[in-house]
Amino acid sequence: MLLLAVAGALTACSGDPSPVAPPAAPAVPAPPTAATAPQESAAPGAAPPSAPDVLAGDPAVVALRAYLREQALAINAQVAEPAALPAFVATLTPAAREWAVPLLAENLGDEMPGPYPVGVLGSERPAPDRVQLSLCLQDRGWQVDRRTGAAVNAPHFTTGRAVVVRVGDRWLVDDVVADDGTCGAGDVVPERF
Repeated sequence: MLLLAVAGALTACSGDPSPVAPPAAPAVPAPPTAATAPQESAAPGAAPPSAPDVLAGDPAVVALRAYLREQALAINAQVAEPAALPAFVATLTPAAREWAVPLLAENLGDEMPGPYPVGVLGSERPAPDRVQLSLCLQDRGWQVDRRTGAAVNAPHFTTGRAVVVRVGDRWLVDDVVADDGTCGAGDVVPERF
């Protein structure tokens, strides 16, 4: 199952502190203007228009990667209660929390060696405060069994899209959806803890 929803986790009823230490917030550069922002987007099954990290400094991409990192930290801590994961919740819009928290809860148990690998293949900006990213996602074969360290399933890559919106001075993930197009390992950028 693709675990790309942003989930906030609540603290345990015991009041114990969260076992997940929030990482430092990434610096968010000003968004590119329409004249400088790449406007390409990859069609499902098409070759990517550029290297998967060409848009790495874009604030929407930084926000997506922050979400994926917080998601992996929550899985590793085996925590899916929003109050226990303020850094995770802070990466999502309220609408995204509705799908991300339940998805996170369904995926606890295994270990994440890092955030799910993703490559940004293109970016569309239908409005100054809204970005749709075309993605290649490794949606399976990344999580490992906590006891053995073996991959839980075979690697699988698919295309998808993420919607990231600016709310005030922050960019937040609003939606992430796989669309079953073709891409591969060369289209993603793995990051390990």
